[in-house]
Amino acid sequence: MTGSPGIEFLGHIGVGLGAALLGGATARALGLPVLVGYLVAGIAVGPHTPGVMADEASVRSVADLGVALLMFAVGTQFSLAELNHVRRTALIGGGVQMFGTALLGMIVGLALGWGVYGGLFLGCALALSSTAVMIKVLEERGELGTSHGNAMLGILVVQDLSLIPMAALLPALPALLPALPALLGQGGNNAAALTGIAVALLKAAVFVGAAILLATRGAPAILGRVARTGSRELFLLTAVCLCLAAGYAAESMGLGLALGAFLAGLVISASGFSHEVLSQVRPLRDVFASAFFVSIGMLLDPVFLLHHLGAVAAVAAVVLIGKPLITAAALRLLGWHGRPAVRTGLGLAQIGEFSFVLATLGSTRGLVDAEVSGVILSAALVSLLLAPFVYGAAEPLYRAALQVPFLERLLDRPLRRGENPEEMAAGGDGEICPPASARAVVLGAGRVGRYVSDALRTLGVPHAVVDYDGRAASRLRGDPTVSLIYGDATSETVLSAATPECAALAVVALPEADSTEMAVRRLKRMAPEIPIVVRVHRGQDIPRMRAAGADAVVHAEFEAATEMIRQSLTRLGIADTAVRTYIEDVRQYRYREAVE
Repeated sequence: MTGSPGIEFLGHIGVGLGAALLGGATARALGLPVLVGYLVAGIAVGPHTPGVMADEASVRSVADLGVALLMFAVGTQFSLAELNHVRRTALIGGGVQMFGTALLGMIVGLALGWGVYGGLFLGCALALSSTAVMIKVLEERGELGTSHGNAMLGILVVQDLSLIPMAALLPALPALLPALPALLGQGGNNAAALTGIAVALLKAAVFVGAAILLATRGAPAILGRVARTGSRELFLLTAVCLCLAAGYAAESMGLGLALGAFLAGLVISASGFSHEVLSQVRPLRDVFASAFFVSIGMLLDPVFLLHHLGAVAAVAAVVLIGKPLITAAALRLLGWHGRPAVRTGLGLAQIGEFSFVLATLGSTRGLVDAEVSGVILSAALVSLLLAPFVYGAAEPLYRAALQVPFLERLLDRPLRRGENPEEMAAGGDGEICPPASARAVVLGAGRVGRYVSDALRTLGVPHAVVDYDGRAASRLRGDPTVSLIYGDATSETVLSAATPECAALAVVALPEADSTEMAVRRLKRMAPEIPIVVRVHRGQDIPRMRAAGADAVVHAEFEAATEMIRQSLTRLGIADTAVRTYIEDVRQYRYREAVE
């Protein structure tokens, strides 16, 4: 492109964003996540492939703003209070996952001849997963509020915050490693190496301390003062300036722009302005974040990938196989059921944006060979391209694992009292239709399931509630009419404890369509005469559930819309009979259309 520098810059940005538009639209048309389209678009317009090419430096400059806004929005969405109940899982499970993955990475690095430090650098990069990608995947699938979603986010927070000590310690370690055998001596080199590490840690501590101070004193006061002006433009500008200031401060300390922006988002989330900030920043984030994912795709060099295929495959195997296994095992040992453990493990099976920070840190400072950084980047791109598909395969893999007796015992063994985090009883004593058997079975203790249970409790109807999320079901404890059963609602072993053959009704309020369909089929096989009421999120799932055996299917979003219609029309003065007639006609048409 020719012309003034400004025009050239805009032209290259236009190429990058245009490629993102085409890639995302193509991916959506093929039924793929738009993220995959962005990454492939970056590969197409990158410097390593022929054809139209976007200037890498121009796209990168916009991508830096994109990743800052992206991680800022991610931090703003985090509710540390809501994630507090998975702190044990996040700290212990996340710690085990990171240590185990780093150890596997070090072994692979040693096998590839990169030495102890190269292997450690590789292991640290592999231990981190992509918060931005998984937030997007969970949002698209409607699983942000699920138990496995919360576990995943808790571990991701621990991973993201661990970048602080990693970025502080890794550059100082090369000076320390040669002196390790003589650390007990008084050598000047030892003292200098230890001093360098102490300084690095002090810088990280100062940054975190400043973030805490800003969270408790600075940000709420600044945003409150700007909010009182009544100017949305000034409010947005203030939020973006806080984001960029934190990112610049972190970058100047060697901690990375993305981490600073993420911590700034966490600061905002602790204030009372998080929802307004997110609503204002989100449109900017969505535009510039696409440039970030395009810039990631531009990093992939197919020639380098072919020349180092063995190394990239070995690293990818650690990420796609070793990392999920370590994560699932850690969560299972902490008392989680096999299904959310498998989902969480596969949800973390990729290398994240902070791994790019480490790879860039290593290459620009000459800490590791260019081959190490190149392999990390290549394996990261491969894992990110596969991330939506790997996570989507969690349910089929879990079901396949249950067909192997050994794995079924590991993943789906009914937990006895005291064996799970909430110490919930499995319920049922083996007697066929005992006098105190439940009249209704509720599968799922989330928001909808809890509302149903509340109604049954209020009316004194004995019922069983089945869920593997002990924290959700524990809210129902203490009522003699409720029998709590901890376990996978799609497992016959767990369902048999609820004795559905003795119940007069089953209500299925599970969050995922696949699990719901499987549970309905199992219930019909165990109790063919039982009426089943099912909740679905999407209209297209209504025929699936009816084919599986559901007697009534409730489309949650549609029912909420009909209530909004009723409220709106009533307030406009429309007669109640006309409103009821219209809503009933729409409801019959909607459910009939879903079947046809």
